[in-house]
Amino acid sequence: MKEVIKVPQAGESITEVSIAEINKSTGDYVEKDETILVLETDKASLDIVAEKAGVITLKVEEGDTVTIGTELCEIDTSASAPAGGASAPQAEEPSGSNGSGDATPAAATNSED
Repeated sequence: MKEVIKVPQAGESITEVSIAEINKSTGDYVEKDETILVLETDKASLDIVAEKAGVITLKVEEGDTVTIGTELCEIDTSASAPAGGASAPQAEEPSGSNGSGDATPAAATNSED
């Protein structure tokens, strides 16, 4: 089954939002309540989280400006979690650039730059 996530109503006077940040890629497995992307208006930022676990297909790109009700992504809830945990390996890859797979030393190195 597919779960469609759309731009929610962000306020009475808000008619469009910008895609400020995308935290997942098409094909990634997401857990329920995991942040997928961040929407930005002239008044606030809003995290969009996965309503269910599954494999995500994005329908927008970072920097896009979209209207309320626009489809942001689909989550294939029939997909199985990858072996070894759903999001732990994906979470470590971007910050684990030192090749150890340990995010803590990489984070410490980045904060010193």
